[in-house]
Amino acid sequence: MMRIGLIGGTGIYNFEGEEIFASTRYGNVEMIYSSTDENEIFFIPRHGKGHTLPPHGVNHKANIQALKNARVERIIGVSTVGSMKKGIKEGSLFVPDDFIDFTKRRSTFFDDEVVHIDMSQPFCPEVRSAIFEAAEKYGRVFEGVYAATEGPRFETKAEISMLSNFADVVGMTLAPEAVLARERGICYASLCIVSNMAAGLQKSLPADEIAAIYEKMRKVVIDVVRDAVKLIPKEKNCDCSIAVERGRL
Repeated sequence: MMRIGLIGGTGIYNFEGEEIFASTRYGNVEMIYSSTDENEIFFIPRHGKGHTLPPHGVNHKANIQALKNARVERIIGVSTVGSMKKGIKEGSLFVPDDFIDFTKRRSTFFDDEVVHIDMSQPFCPEVRSAIFEAAEKYGRVFEGVYAATEGPRFETKAEISMLSNFADVVGMTLAPEAVLARERGICYASLCIVSNMAAGLQKSLPADEIAAIYEKMRKVVIDVVRDAVKLIPKEKNCDCSIAVERGRL
């Protein structure tokens, strides 16, 4: 039986199951637990119940450590992003294959030890492949580079003009989440909902219009995640779990 972690982003707050409380050295985490004949699912609403935590206030360390303590081996992270490419429209599904981290607050589990984690392949190829295959059932899926910014404000037009030279979508939570998962040896990949066009590609960024997009996409996202879990191979054939061992000096 696989243990799967699901981290829900904006608009993905609810999950049916048993509420459990996890205590870690980095903070406390509320999770929802459910099980089937094949899998155990541990769900964490990234921004807390009712979206009470802004992007820079998310306790990524506690979330990842709680999943590690629960012996989770794979994580699917769900989030919303803004598109920086005219061809990637609102309501599209996007599966990152790389990211650029522009956040200002460094976050690592290795504050007192020298470990250089290899991020040449930043997402687990097995989990990412499962997400992509599942998403394709619901239409065209885009892939590319995710630019992670600090938030909580949206980016300026000048920032988007610069970032669009190097990335396809922009968001605020994939980093350091993906890095911390790798540091704990957990397979991680992301499914993104394009909720808006970035600054300069639409006149303004009203929150209610953005919310309407992810509300519309909620059922599709849940279905994609459900299908992706079924497609993840039972036996791991990736190197995610040995990244720390290879990164120690």
